[in-house]
Amino acid sequence: MKLAKIITALALGAAVSLGATTTATADTGSSPAPSATENAGPADAADRARDAKARKGPVIASYKGKKFDLANGWGTAKVCSEYPDLTVKCFDTDAQAQADMAAHAKKDPRALPKAPKGRSAMIKPTAPAAKTSMASSYAAAAGMACSYGWTCIGEHQDMGGRKLQWSADGTKTLGQYDFRDEATSTCNNDEIGGMTLVDYRDNMVDPENITGLGTCDTSLHDDDYPGLGTGDWNDRADAVRM
Repeated sequence: MKLAKIITALALGAAVSLGATTTATADTGSSPAPSATENAGPADAADRARDAKARKGPVIASYKGKKFDLANGWGTAKVCSEYPDLTVKCFDTDAQAQADMAAHAKKDPRALPKAPKGRSAMIKPTAPAAKTSMASSYAAAAGMACSYGWTCIGEHQDMGGRKLQWSADGTKTLGQYDFRDEATSTCNNDEIGGMTLVDYRDNMVDPENITGLGTCDTSLHDDDYPGLGTGDWNDRADAVRM
């Protein structure tokens, strides 16, 4: 009988401990911070080198008449667009970016293809009612949208904060765009295919998170990261494949 009581007490203690851990994770609403060595292993270095070759050099962007390496920071820019010819332009507002896309499409129709029947020319995250209390924090995202033929990621939920978008398929190593471990929302309005976030991990299979075609992921806080007690996908992505 004494042994049975000890076993029961241990079991209850473990349950309480597990419950406390689960509650703490839910209350924070964010992922555990990636460790300093999470992306520093030799296996990941090879992954990043391979993906960097896909871009063939640094990402040189233009903003207000000046060119700069996007990996070094965006300055005051809020939206950056990479066109099919890998030209990258940055803007203060999404409206400016959309206007430039329309102008660019006159020279290169690939920049803004016409959406076929059944697909939206523009998609944007729609926050569920449960998140309306947080909407004011991302009011600047009200005009943010993802045009047909493009894939987009946002720095905050509902495409708030900075927005980065691409019109050409391929692998995008986010460190080259100063966006590594900073994506919180996504939109996949590509012409065909999926959009996959990749988190490079040392000596293990790289976790992936897919955004379906023609959809947006309002908040990566809501997407569980693989593994017990590892949090969510917010601020985890090291690369995007589309």
